[in-house]
Amino acid sequence: MAATGDSSADSAVHPPWFPHALVDRACEPATFADGLPSPWGRIHGWDHTRALSPEWWNEEHDGRWGAWPEAITSVEAVNEDRFGLTVHLNGDWVAHLYPFQTGKDVSTLTLFEPWANTLSSAPMLLPVAGQKNEHGDQVAVFEMHSCLPSDEVIGHPHDLVRAAASVHAALVAHATPNTERRWNERLKAIEDQLKTTTLWRAPHTKHVVGLPSTHFSLDGVVAQADGTLALVAQPRSLVDHLLAPSERLPGVSSIAMFEQRLSLEESFDSSESREGFYRAWGEGVPPSWTSRASLSTVNGGVWIWRYEAMLLMLAEARAYGLKKQAKACDRWLFDVSRIQARLGELRTVHAVRRGGMWAAIAAALLGSGPVQIPFVLGSAGVALAAHLVHQRRMPPPF
Repeated sequence: MAATGDSSADSAVHPPWFPHALVDRACEPATFADGLPSPWGRIHGWDHTRALSPEWWNEEHDGRWGAWPEAITSVEAVNEDRFGLTVHLNGDWVAHLYPFQTGKDVSTLTLFEPWANTLSSAPMLLPVAGQKNEHGDQVAVFEMHSCLPSDEVIGHPHDLVRAAASVHAALVAHATPNTERRWNERLKAIEDQLKTTTLWRAPHTKHVVGLPSTHFSLDGVVAQADGTLALVAQPRSLVDHLLAPSERLPGVSSIAMFEQRLSLEESFDSSESREGFYRAWGEGVPPSWTSRASLSTVNGGVWIWRYEAMLLMLAEARAYGLKKQAKACDRWLFDVSRIQARLGELRTVHAVRRGGMWAAIAAALLGSGPVQIPFVLGSAGVALAAHLVHQRRMPPPF
């Protein structure tokens, strides 16, 4: 189910990082520190415009960490995206300014030594310095790099997910066990805030594990000297921060978000191309992550993470006034009802399959007389027929 994207009709007026459709006030950074009220909770920020002056970089401020750049004489704003502003410092460093704080995921990747050591050989750019407060990261300073244009990234989806797979594989040693209850509660929190008509929960398998938070973006991709891609560490999105509790999510959640973002650009023309996209990721991660059980739609599979990604993209569309994206998300979510109806049927079929199996076993062990064998065969036949129906009616993972 592909979607088509758009940009806000007011993009020339509102910065791409300002949720103008969610708040009822103008974009005035001097007031961000007081917090902006919104229907989804208070938005905490800071006056990032001060960091557009070289003097600010040469002053002392609380919350700074790492190898802070010295003797800054020039600050050049080069880009704005959904997360904030990108500036060049003296032409030697790239700094990301985050007007709104959404947690400390970016700084933690560098400051928590076990994770930083693990990611040192992975294709991921981590900051060398930064500034944070009690609400989260405000600034992240990186070594000089240039991100690829998003249209060039979109043209190489397999290279993109292979880079993500390398990051995920590096973090396997720091994975935590399946927390399906909290993942399902997170989904419920998003559904409740968006007031959608859909409701989906998943049992997951033990092989679906949580990883340290690594956030990716199509706007944060770098080409390396060997021709492979590297991903720039990004903060948690504002809408995710406002709608749901922070959780360690499985790697497939990032890939599902990439897929839905690419779908907005109509990058997939068939289910086979989507399958190839996920298989490219699966080549670089533990085989159990893409096993038949892990990908089974009955267990959640890829679909449950596609669903969460689409909910967050709907929230983004509502917060930033992206009307075409909102319509595309609504169309996609309308089709979820069809899949859920199919899964409801499968639960009934599974109950029949299990009942037939246990009836056959019980009759074989406890039964007697001339009806025993026919009853065993009949029950086994019912279980087999239900199994075949279950397999035939199972929604494909891609």
